[in-house]
Amino acid sequence: MNHAMKRMILLSLSIAAIFATGCSTTSKSSCCDTASASSSPPKAKSTAFEGSWTGHDVTPGREGPASLLVSGHTLEFHGAASNDWLKATFTLHDDTNPKQCTGVVIECPQADYVGKTFYAIYKIEGDTLTVAGNEPGNTNIASAFDDPGARQIVFKHDQ
Repeated sequence: MNHAMKRMILLSLSIAAIFATGCSTTSKSSCCDTASASSSPPKAKSTAFEGSWTGHDVTPGREGPASLLVSGHTLEFHGAASNDWLKATFTLHDDTNPKQCTGVVIECPQADYVGKTFYAIYKIEGDTLTVAGNEPGNTNIASAFDDPGARQIVFKHDQ
């Protein structure tokens, strides 16, 4: 796989974290809930994330349409390219500033990301969800929504 394609997939996976974004346990294991419970404050409910979101990747060099579907603690992210997608489980941490999301990739075109944890920050303002996150496996959390190393996506909640 060429470097540009791998970077594109990495960035899309981050968003789902981010999201998206990119955030909890897989359906096969409770590894992330256990880790979060032992090292983090209580998890936020995903109610504010529920539903369908349409947005735009604003990451320099990655600009394009994006979508996010959230049900419970499961999400599905799609970017502009046909191989820019992932499914994940997630946990929200709304007692941090900025708010954080931790997730685990359960399905994506990049097989070595399956089972990897991703970290993202997020904010919801009205019907707008903004997410910034790093690729799965990167334990660094974006420091700001314009962090140069993070993928950034802005979504609007579909009505």
